[in-house]
Amino acid sequence: MRKNILTVSGFLLFIIGFTGLVVNMVGLPFAITDWVYIITGRTIGFLLKIVMIITGIVLVVLANTDEKEDKYDEFFDGKTFD
Repeated sequence: MRKNILTVSGFLLFIIGFTGLVVNMVGLPFAITDWVYIITGRTIGFLLKIVMIITGIVLVVLANTDEKEDKYDEFFDGKTFD
C-alpha cells in the first residue's frame, strides 16, 4: 500500500511540476502552481518547480526499488555480497 501511495504522489509531483514549468514558459498562467510565482517571484518559483520534478522522480524510483533484493556477483562466481 505504501509503495502505491509513494508512486502516485511522486508521479503527481512530477506531472504538476513539469506541466507548470512548460505552461509558464509559454507565458500562460497555470492555476495549480501560479501561487508560487506570486509569493516568491520568478526565479524561486522556477527552482521550486524543478525541485518538484526531481522529488517526484526520486519518489517513484525509491518506491519501486526492491530493498530486500539480494546482491549477487553474477559476473564472477554468483555468491552474495556481504
